[in-house]
Amino acid sequence: MEVLKILFNITFDTNRRQVDEEEAALYRHLAVVLRHCLLTHTESKERTQEFHGHTVNLLVNLPLACLDVLLTPRVEPGSVEYMGLNMDAVAILLDFLDKRLDRGLKLRETLTPVLSLLTESARFHRETRKFLRSRVLPPLRDVRNRPEVGETLRNKLVRLMTHINTDVKHCAADFLFVLCKENVSRFVKYTGYGNAAGLLAARGLLGGGRGEGEYSEEEDTDTEEYKEAKANINPVTGRVEEKLPDPMEGMTEEQKEYEAMKLISMFDKLSREQIIQPMVVGCDGKLTPIDETVQQMAEQISLNSDSDID
Repeated sequence: MEVLKILFNITFDTNRRQVDEEEAALYRHLAVVLRHCLLTHTESKERTQEFHGHTVNLLVNLPLACLDVLLTPRVEPGSVEYMGLNMDAVAILLDFLDKRLDRGLKLRETLTPVLSLLTESARFHRETRKFLRSRVLPPLRDVRNRPEVGETLRNKLVRLMTHINTDVKHCAADFLFVLCKENVSRFVKYTGYGNAAGLLAARGLLGGGRGEGEYSEEEDTDTEEYKEAKANINPVTGRVEEKLPDPMEGMTEEQKEYEAMKLISMFDKLSREQIIQPMVVGCDGKLTPIDETVQQMAEQISLNSDSDID
């Protein structure tokens, strides 16, 4: 383990710079050794977790292009196979992540390295992404419970998306977003809009669309259970909810107007007292104070009026 720590300090900036062919060959050889480390178990589970933790930290430092060797060994009897590739190393990383999630201790230090490694590997290697998605985001069947409720990997990761630690929640959200090929509608489908809003706001995607990553255009596969329930799924909570009775049923148009004006008056008071700040989704897909948007619209109307006069 001491050797892994020393190598980590030596390679800490490697993935942030270009490497030549000779260096790449050395890093590929190191990645092969680290793959063997992932497949190795020590005398106790705690010691194995510590050993794998140092291995993951070092793998994070290596250039992504050199990590393809994690998938190149032949598929042997008993190996985890996917698309004809040996996924033993990726499966162990996923199991390592699951165990760290269950421990729930020092999440920033214990989770962010493995989440970062899996995220960037999925972004760079199509086969890795597809395998991870099959394990973490299989086709939806349970749409009766919120995405964060349960003990599957998806449930645990969605819970982290609202974690108090910013690094943890960003890493968890980014991992799931990449597994959804940075497609907003697919991401919301698996996490619920309420959980997804933080990442979407940060990336200017509150209005929908896709992230900046380049992915193939394969269609998402829906289960029969999801298709049947889709019309009744609340996109905010990500689950089927019973339809609530209409609170305005039986009211006259005058009563409805009175209640609407009362609600507007309450929001106006809260806004003026700076208890809340009304926001809208701007042209850049990010939240903008509504006052600024109204002012910009007024200025634009004024400019248009001046040009019409000219």
